[in-house]
Amino acid sequence: MIDVSGLTKYYGARRALHGLTFHVAQGEIVGLVGKNGAGKSSVLNILCAQLLPSAGDARVNGFSVTADTFKVRQQIGFLPEIAPIYEDTTVAGFLTYLARLRGKPAQAVAQRVTEVMGRTGLSGYGRRRMGTLSRGYRQRVGIAQAIVHDPPVVLLDEPMAGLDPYQIIQMRDLIGSLKTSHTVLFSTHILSEVTRVCDRVILIDSGRVRAEGAEEALRASLGRGQRLRLLVRGAQQAVAQAVGGVAGVSDLRCVAEESGLVRVELNAEPETREALSRAIAQGGLGLLELRAEGHGLEELFVQLSEPKEAQAS
Repeated sequence: MIDVSGLTKYYGARRALHGLTFHVAQGEIVGLVGKNGAGKSSVLNILCAQLLPSAGDARVNGFSVTADTFKVRQQIGFLPEIAPIYEDTTVAGFLTYLARLRGKPAQAVAQRVTEVMGRTGLSGYGRRRMGTLSRGYRQRVGIAQAIVHDPPVVLLDEPMAGLDPYQIIQMRDLIGSLKTSHTVLFSTHILSEVTRVCDRVILIDSGRVRAEGAEEALRASLGRGQRLRLLVRGAQQAVAQAVGGVAGVSDLRCVAEESGLVRVELNAEPETREALSRAIAQGGLGLLELRAEGHGLEELFVQLSEPKEAQAS
């Protein structure tokens, strides 16, 4: 549904995008992840045919953003970073206007607006003027206007920015629900929320794709397993020797606490846990806790981006 090939964008002498290439399949929800200034909004604006690339091309449902701009706009629904809000317009009036503007048959508009309002949690808000809505409900209206004409592709630019934790959870669930009838590409720098809703993640930094895939695949690309945390009863040196002698353990950290306990953190594959338990028992130590945590996406992003930046400099 989205095919980006060698996409490059200059703003004057500054190159914002450096030959980006990636693909999004039908029915996928993909997160375009990166820090502010990474080039995410430039990508989305080009996919919306609001900007032309300096080089390369992108296709949306088979139509080129450089040769078929009108056709591209018919394929997409777009929520920009600042949601389009007409403060004196009612929610239902706004959605009705956009449905008709985007070619929805007149006899189908009222039913479609009702459906979209129900789907985005706006039922009962149809007569509310948009200027009276909270940030979270304005974002809901933003998504509603992006899907009111039932486009095959939905593009969302930072849909969770500025929301409180409860609103972020609601927005995450709403984006996840779009998968049943739309292909979704959304940008964000709230990395902790991405893997809870996305099928894949595309890490972009300084206008370049650094890596892409599910979080587990990104972790595997670093050759790193899970982060294991243990609580062991015994002397710190004895614990370090017992745990450090297990094959496959790396990045070992041991911190002594009160009451003869030692907090241990290390990297290892899941199958290493049995060997760790055995080594601790054989050393006459007591294993009180062992739990596994995946490396966070933030950590993965830093590790994938920093080496490339160093090389570029």
